[in-house]
Amino acid sequence: MKLIIHGLAAVWLAIGVLAADVARADLNAGIEAYERRNFKSALRHFKQAAEGGDMAAQYWMGRLYDGGYGVQVDAEGAFEWFRMAADGGHAEAQRIVGIYYDEGKAVDQDPSTAAHWYQLAARQGNAKAQRNLAGLYARGRGVPRDDGQAVQWLRLASAQGNSKAVRNLAYHYYFGRGVPQDRREAARLFEQAASDGLDSARYNIAFVFYHGDGVDKDLERAAYHFGSAANNGDANSQLFLSRMYILGEGVEPDFEKAFFWAALGSVQKPRLAEWHFDQLRGKLTEAQREKVRAQVRNWHPAEG
Repeated sequence: MKLIIHGLAAVWLAIGVLAADVARADLNAGIEAYERRNFKSALRHFKQAAEGGDMAAQYWMGRLYDGGYGVQVDAEGAFEWFRMAADGGHAEAQRIVGIYYDEGKAVDQDPSTAAHWYQLAARQGNAKAQRNLAGLYARGRGVPRDDGQAVQWLRLASAQGNSKAVRNLAYHYYFGRGVPQDRREAARLFEQAASDGLDSARYNIAFVFYHGDGVDKDLERAAYHFGSAANNGDANSQLFLSRMYILGEGVEPDFEKAFFWAALGSVQKPRLAEWHFDQLRGKLTEAQREKVRAQVRNWHPAEG
């Protein structure tokens, strides 16, 4: 009898291993198809693995329905798949379920439930969830406001190289929230995030160099960082760079370049651009303006 029981156990173990291998193969095939943008094939493979209980495949099913890849956009359907994966312990799925509750997407908005899911993912080391959770603590949204907790979670996310967390941590040092105010440290962190390619941080470090806030004032470096962010489509940087060309701050005065960056910045920030156009009135001929307008029409961000 014992031999029969052990034999049956071995058979069931072998079946379980085989099923896991099949699910893993489907998951890998689905990811490969997704990367080739063959979403119909990805859907077929992910669905087979997801219905077999694979939480990674369930997460990918959520992504397909959330983005409308190979299927119609279906936020409710996406949430169900993300929730299944999250219940199984998938950290990124837990974070996304948190986002759904945070934003009230497909479910009633519930910041406290969002915080619960962010915490589950954050405790698994998910850097984005750590940053999301820090944001709730910083605003007192769904949890009691606690800048100290926000700083702790941002430090954990920053240590993993999350550039948005690094920038957010810089704000805490800049304003002295949860830490003693230290604008030199804030500038260091802004520059770190900027060097990772985060345009919003490029604007921040340019701003502190422009004002000499935590660093020695350096208009040329400010213009450089504003220019980097402006070339990638950051409207605030475009307008600040326009200002610098109007006033000749850190760059030679150049009204055509000033008009160019003001025109681009006005697409996203029309009211903020009014000052620039007022300053440039009468500074360019109509031919010069038309030349710049043509450049604006043909412009594309350097990234994305």
